[in-house]
Amino acid sequence: MLILNCEQTRKLEQSAVDNGCTYLGLMERAGREAAAFIQQALSQFRRKTVILCGSGNNGGDGFVVARCLAGWSGDVLVVMLSGQPRTGDALTMYQKARETAGVRFSRYPDDRLEKEIQEADLIVDGIYGIGFHGAVKEEYLPVIRWTNRSAAKVVSLDLPSGVACDFGKIEGEAVQADYTVTFSALKLSQVQYPAMEYCGEIHVANVGIPEKVYRESGFEAETTGLWALKRILAPRKLNTNKGSFGYLLSLCGSRGMAGAAVMSAQAASRCGVGLIDLALPESVYPAAASAIRESVFTLLPEQENEISISEAEALLSGKLAHRTTACLVGCGLGTSREAQKLVEYLLARSKAPMVIDADGLNAIAAEPEMLSKAQAPLVLTPHPGEMARLLKTTVQDVQRHRLEYAKEFAVKQRLVLVLKGNKTVVACPDGKVYINTTGNPGMAKAGSGDVLAGIIGAFLAQGMAPEQAAAGGVYLHGLAGDRCAERLSQIGMTAPDLIEELPALFLELTATK
Repeated sequence: MLILNCEQTRKLEQSAVDNGCTYLGLMERAGREAAAFIQQALSQFRRKTVILCGSGNNGGDGFVVARCLAGWSGDVLVVMLSGQPRTGDALTMYQKARETAGVRFSRYPDDRLEKEIQEADLIVDGIYGIGFHGAVKEEYLPVIRWTNRSAAKVVSLDLPSGVACDFGKIEGEAVQADYTVTFSALKLSQVQYPAMEYCGEIHVANVGIPEKVYRESGFEAETTGLWALKRILAPRKLNTNKGSFGYLLSLCGSRGMAGAAVMSAQAASRCGVGLIDLALPESVYPAAASAIRESVFTLLPEQENEISISEAEALLSGKLAHRTTACLVGCGLGTSREAQKLVEYLLARSKAPMVIDADGLNAIAAEPEMLSKAQAPLVLTPHPGEMARLLKTTVQDVQRHRLEYAKEFAVKQRLVLVLKGNKTVVACPDGKVYINTTGNPGMAKAGSGDVLAGIIGAFLAQGMAPEQAAAGGVYLHGLAGDRCAERLSQIGMTAPDLIEELPALFLELTATK
């Protein structure tokens, strides 16, 4: 699914018109699709509906919704916030709505409006559309506030009023929607903070634009999806062995952090990799070996509770030269100077693609120049705190500029960057950006990132391109989280539960592919 900015959305609509659609037809379809969503998802909220309409085409969508809900909702009130519509298509839809039985009209300001909104059990917000920028007009603020204080369910058309299409920042106040029915494609602000928090649950409505028009149009980003897992889900050939499915060398784990190494290895094993070689300090081996049986282990010698660098490098050199097809670095590795040296050594020596997580990222943040020594494709998987350390900024700054910073970093460093969080961003060295739409807050638990790193590492080891491994990994990881939440609740689910969900997901996805 594409993600568009304001200009791209308008170009898409113009291209659709050039290919035989009409603007009036697109508006009719948009309003009908929004009304159909309301009737299906909010069937219990039909006693009284208030539809807030501005003077532009977003108001025109609202007039269509009013016509479609007449007779379904017990009472439909259309509030004209800006007087007569100022576009021809919106005016046409207004006139049609005026002729529809069961639709009442009111012009703002109206002394009864606050009471009407308080009594509504459904409010449709069609005040501003994608062309909005800046702050809501002061005279409309009471309506925004009454809406947000109302107990009614709120559905915004395309975007919540007060949210600009292209930016996550909110200047002033905005409608807090329970649902947003957005047309044709996701909008850029709907995947950025804090704007996305105003959108509620987002439903993308098909307004009848031909598929070929989408692909011929420009777009800002696109969502992850099943497409990224195509290679993994393909039937396996009969004449194969474990070497056919990759050799993952995992440099993870340290004293007190054996669990991170174990979870990442278990996740990789559940994602089809042929063999996992878990390289970790000798002292960690008993705990790791008791928890994971399918890995082989490379024990890194220690001196005075620290890894012996020269001996560790010699061991890892042999592994890299042998049959390694991908490396996983950093889960629970620790932040000692020895750990940093090992990360730098692998970056400089590995010809196999690498996924770097957690303490591997901390090592890079401490010595950023080591990235320039990389000999193989890289996938970095920071959470916002780790990204802030990489960029020498704050978490708040990273969250305000997630897409921008991820894309800039990926292009500058020539790597794939996975910026984790709600709507995880996958940015590629060629400037492509993918936004993940799976996952839920129940995944905000210790170990969840280790599981993701293991999944991506397994995909890399099996020959997937870094871009595809990252996009497919975050999609599958989030999907496992959604299944766990359904089965165990967001409160009760844990990171190991994600791993246990993977086999059933592969069965399901293979059957539906």
